[in-house]
Amino acid sequence: MTKMTKMTGNPFYARGVVNPRYFANRAELLGFFRENIGECMNSKIARPDNIAILGNWGIGKTSTLYKFRDIIHNEMKNARAFSVIFPLKPSICTNADIFATSLMDALFRQYSVSMPLKGRIVETIKEESKVWEKWKLEKLSLKPELKRKDNGGSAVNLTETLLNLWNKLESNGVEIGVIMLDDIHYLLTGGWDGSLYDLRTDIQALSAQGARYMFVITGQTFLYPEMHELAEPFTRLFEKFEIGNLDLDGTREVIEKPLMVEDTGIKISDEVIGRIHDITEGHPFFIVFIMRDLLREIKQGRIDIEKFNEVYPSIIEHLTKTKFQDDFNKATDAERETLLKIAGLNEVVFTPSDIKGGSQSKLFERLMEKELLVKISRGKYRLYHTMFWEFLKMMKKGTS
Repeated sequence: MTKMTKMTGNPFYARGVVNPRYFANRAELLGFFRENIGECMNSKIARPDNIAILGNWGIGKTSTLYKFRDIIHNEMKNARAFSVIFPLKPSICTNADIFATSLMDALFRQYSVSMPLKGRIVETIKEESKVWEKWKLEKLSLKPELKRKDNGGSAVNLTETLLNLWNKLESNGVEIGVIMLDDIHYLLTGGWDGSLYDLRTDIQALSAQGARYMFVITGQTFLYPEMHELAEPFTRLFEKFEIGNLDLDGTREVIEKPLMVEDTGIKISDEVIGRIHDITEGHPFFIVFIMRDLLREIKQGRIDIEKFNEVYPSIIEHLTKTKFQDDFNKATDAERETLLKIAGLNEVVFTPSDIKGGSQSKLFERLMEKELLVKISRGKYRLYHTMFWEFLKMMKKGTS
C-alpha cells in the first residue's frame, strides 16, 4: 500500500511577489546581477552597472527585485551590501522634492543589510535617520506640498544626502548599495518635468564622486523607447533586460520548483505541464494562478491530464470573475467599446486603423496605460493575453 504525502500548504500565490526561494528562470539576468555584485566585492575600483528590467504586466519585474535582494543578503553571504526597494506611485513623482524625500524615507525605513555587518550598519542608519528627520522638520513645510527654496531650486539635495550616507556606510565596511526603483514609468506620468534628466544627473554625480550605488529600475516595455526619446542620456546609464513569457522549460520550473522546495509530494505530469504552458502562453501570473487553484482541489498524489481537465472549468470561471471581469470594468465606456471591437477582429495583432470609430490612437494609449493592450512594434498592438481575448469574444457574443 503506497503512503500518500499530504500537502502541508499551497506554495503558489498569484496576488503578490514570488517567494525568492521559488523564483524560476531568468538565468541571464540573475547571472549578470551576481557578476555585477561580485566584481564590486572583489575590487575597490570596480563601479557597478545599473540595470533596467522591462516587461509587461504580471511578468515578474517586482519579483525579480526581491530575488536580487535575496541574492545579496542570503545567497551571497559574504556580500557587504546595503539595499532598498522603492515602489514608485504617481503621488510621489509630482516633483523632485517629494520624490527625493520619499526615497530617503524608504531608504531609512526599508533598508536591508548583510548579516555579518548588521549591528554596525543598524546603528549608522539610526543615526542618519535622526539627522534626516531633524533636517526635514527644519527645512520642509509640513503642508501637503513640500516648500521650495526661494531661488526656485529643490529643497532636497539628493546627491549630497546619498553621498553623505555612502561615506558613513563605506566607513563601516559596506562595499555596494543597491537602490531599486520599481515602476519607473510613473516619473513620466506624475507631472514632474525633467524627472529623467534630474535622476540621470544624480546617478552620474554619485558615480563620479566614488559612491558605489547600483540603481535598478523596472518599467513597462513600451515606455523604454519613450524614455530614450525624452532623455537619451538617461537610458545609456542602464544595461537593459527585457523579460517576457517563459518557454516550456521555464513553465516547468515555475510549476515544479515550489513543489520540490516545500517537499509537497505532489507530482505534475508532463502532459499537464504542456497543457498549462499552452493555455498561459508561458505567462508567469497565469501559470501561478492556475496552479494555486489546481492545488486547492487536488492536495496529494500525481496530477494527470484527466484530473486537470476535471478541475479546469472551475479555474477558468474563477479567473474570469477575479481577473478578466475586473480588467473590463476598469475601462471607460469608450475603451470598452474599443475592446469589444478588437474582439471581433480575426487577427491577434492589429493597428488602430483596423478599428472603426473616432480617435482610436488615443484610446489605444489609455488601454496601454491600463495594461490591457501591449505594443508589439510601431503601430502594431495586441491584447495583453489571448485568454483575455477569448473573454472579450464571449462578452461581445453576449451583447450582440
